[in-house]
Amino acid sequence: MRTNWIQTGRRITPLFYRRPSGSSLLHLILLFSLLIPLPACLFPSCRKIDDGSGLDLVELQPDSCKICLHFSLDNRICDTQQSAGSLDVLVYQEEGLKPLRDKRHYDFMPDSIIIYGPKEGLVAVALANYPLELFSCPPQRFEEAEALVCEFDSDSPSHPLMSACRSLEPGESGSLKLVPLMSKVKLGEIRNNQKDYIRLEDPRVFLENANFGAEILRDGGFRPSELLKTPSVQLPYDIGVFAQWPGTELFCYPNDSPEATIGTPSTVLVLECEIKNQTRQFRVPLPSVRRNTVIYVDISVDGPDAFESKVY
Repeated sequence: MRTNWIQTGRRITPLFYRRPSGSSLLHLILLFSLLIPLPACLFPSCRKIDDGSGLDLVELQPDSCKICLHFSLDNRICDTQQSAGSLDVLVYQEEGLKPLRDKRHYDFMPDSIIIYGPKEGLVAVALANYPLELFSCPPQRFEEAEALVCEFDSDSPSHPLMSACRSLEPGESGSLKLVPLMSKVKLGEIRNNQKDYIRLEDPRVFLENANFGAEILRDGGFRPSELLKTPSVQLPYDIGVFAQWPGTELFCYPNDSPEATIGTPSTVLVLECEIKNQTRQFRVPLPSVRRNTVIYVDISVDGPDAFESKVY
């Protein structure tokens, strides 16, 4: 048998017959301990999973749970149901200072998502078509999310800002129905009852005392701190002896002031036109304008300073 040799100091000793020292025995014991697998239950630790968001893997702690959030839209201001262009999801702890626990951003509207986190009460916030970038610097506490305000000029009727918010029990999955922040005022019938075939020429409509900005997560109690006048929208034809149904649409943010009081005036629909070369205005105060609602208005003009209206 061939013997391997090693040189130790001045002597040459067969490796096969070399007596292991104490330190060598310790090294062998450690080597065999690494080769023998131990039960995983002796070393509880977190594991990383893919949650399908396209982000980095999520660390799932031993006491974590899986929560499924389902999303749907309730968009009453659009004649056709449209999908959202983007979705931001913020998840907050329900107790204490309500810190941010998770955040997600999607460039589309998913039907549902999976989140992982501690088994505790949570508050889920969903924002669709948010006009600003929110993911990199989201509100760190739920009260900051409640204070988020959007200005009407930043919103769009074709892709309106929508929101939903709900509390979740520990480990509970849930559904969030997103609704637009803005509302719609739509003209129904316009009738000209003046005699002698006097026409309402160059008719146009606009809104006065519209709400300039609104809190995104608020459901009611909207009181405008700043007002705006929406641009005039031309009606398609002059109005003569035949009634018309122009179907003209105007959009605004909610305003719960039903009366024109000091500091909180109600929103007003204004029909402006030319009668015998003089500009006339017919003003229709609107009731409380709730978010995601449609208000219809019919107007009947009896003379240069006389009209009737129906709001429904």
